[in-house]
Amino acid sequence: MKLLLPLIEPLGIAWLLLTAFLVRRLIQVQYRTLLLPACSWCILTLFACTPLPSLLLASLESTHPPAVADDLPPCDAIVCLGGSVTPSPPEPSGIHLKSAADRLAAALVLTRMKKAPHLVLGGGGYKIHGKWQSEADTLKEQLGPGLDLPAEIISLGLCADTHDEALRTARLAETHHWSTILLVTSAYHMPRAVAVFQRQGLKVVPVPCNYITSKFRGTERTLLHPPNHGGLESFRLWMHEVIGSLYYRYKGWI
Repeated sequence: MKLLLPLIEPLGIAWLLLTAFLVRRLIQVQYRTLLLPACSWCILTLFACTPLPSLLLASLESTHPPAVADDLPPCDAIVCLGGSVTPSPPEPSGIHLKSAADRLAAALVLTRMKKAPHLVLGGGGYKIHGKWQSEADTLKEQLGPGLDLPAEIISLGLCADTHDEALRTARLAETHHWSTILLVTSAYHMPRAVAVFQRQGLKVVPVPCNYITSKFRGTERTLLHPPNHGGLESFRLWMHEVIGSLYYRYKGWI
């Protein structure tokens, strides 16, 4: 039943209809009209029905080994990159957890373990009721007093991207005389993040988290499966990092 459910979702229905169309054209020997639909079917099948997207994303997640919290050295600051939450006034906590909330969870665990005396929060901004709000400012305001963390919480404010987070962290490091930071972000994002932070002269201890692919999550991977959005999302994340790395190299940021 679980295998059939994806086939009645919009993505599954579209794949089934396209498959039926191709089969009908093959039976009718209408080969001239098959090129574009066949290309579309192959692309959709490759990225929604096979482990290829997971393998591509796993290549990024494998760049740095998984971190064992107890084995991590004490550092000057824990830097948690943004993407974990969005401000959400209706929520009792004032925040909405996103798919990358593992970043925040990992950073809080390290802070509780007293791995550094400073917790630096990064992130972008969100427009609510016509006013821009910073992810990091919201986190500091909503979580700081209630959690009673054994570290000073520092917000990087409204950051444009990872490069902006690195620039602001470097300025903090210069002001506070930090030498080493624990960098917390998603495993697939870690290669680009480490490169851009190191370019700013920061000594980085990578703390990858938010593993997505079956290689690290321990789930079984089949050669073919019904179409699902997970494969498309994995491919989107991989492509985002590939294009982002190329752009960062072009700008001289890494």
